[in-house]
Amino acid sequence: MRYLFVLGILLSVAQAKVMVMVSVLPQSYLVQKIAKDYADVKVMVPKGKSPELYEPLPLQMRDVKESHIYVGVGMPFEKKWFRRFKSVNPKLRFVDVPRALTQSGFKVAHDPHIWLSPALMKIQAREIFHSIAGIDLKNKSFYKQNYESLLKEIDALDSEIQAIFAKPSAKKIFVVYHPAWGYFASDYGLQEVAIESEGKEAKSAHLQEVINTIKSNNIRTIFLQPQFSKKQVQALSNELGLKIIELDSLQEDWAEAMRAYARAIATQE
Repeated sequence: MRYLFVLGILLSVAQAKVMVMVSVLPQSYLVQKIAKDYADVKVMVPKGKSPELYEPLPLQMRDVKESHIYVGVGMPFEKKWFRRFKSVNPKLRFVDVPRALTQSGFKVAHDPHIWLSPALMKIQAREIFHSIAGIDLKNKSFYKQNYESLLKEIDALDSEIQAIFAKPSAKKIFVVYHPAWGYFASDYGLQEVAIESEGKEAKSAHLQEVINTIKSNNIRTIFLQPQFSKKQVQALSNELGLKIIELDSLQEDWAEAMRAYARAIATQE
């Protein structure tokens, strides 16, 4: 009997967790930092898939049904599938992060890559904290303490990245295939040159502009996200003798990934 009683307590604790679903892996970093073991987090877009082209799988609707919160970043599938998410889970609390960012004075209308900026991640952290604490009121002080610690960590990371690009040797212009790094570039005074536009390979006129930029700035590196085709990047690499470096913008350990992005772009080695 004692065993069954203890088991019942453990099960009730497990069931009491806040169930949070996020669109992309970097968002899970924030949930884990704020809620730790008090929440279970599911990621809609699996590792290796492109969020811009993703379509939720039927099996994932079970995760949506079990979730208390869904945290969106403004990807196309979110708008397309929102009604279906609500139909299977009418009580689902949808956190519209782009709207929160707009209300906070940030312009994010056409670029969903809002996890590639420490300033924007702080706003996302705020929205996630309020959403989780609003559901689990008894642990609000725990979440608040973790949230405030997270903000300090993000500020420290931001200062660390600023120091990387403050070095005289740091490169300030970089070429990528997919234009995901606009907010990162804006934060640190960089120039992102993208080959692809709106999910399509570059047309000849734009590609020639990219080539001219590469030559005039003596750029020797192209950054490619693993979720996208290497075909056009490889052709450009062969033509100009450029090195291809993989830079995955969708990683679970967001802070370490941001450091790696900064080092890679600043050195381009």
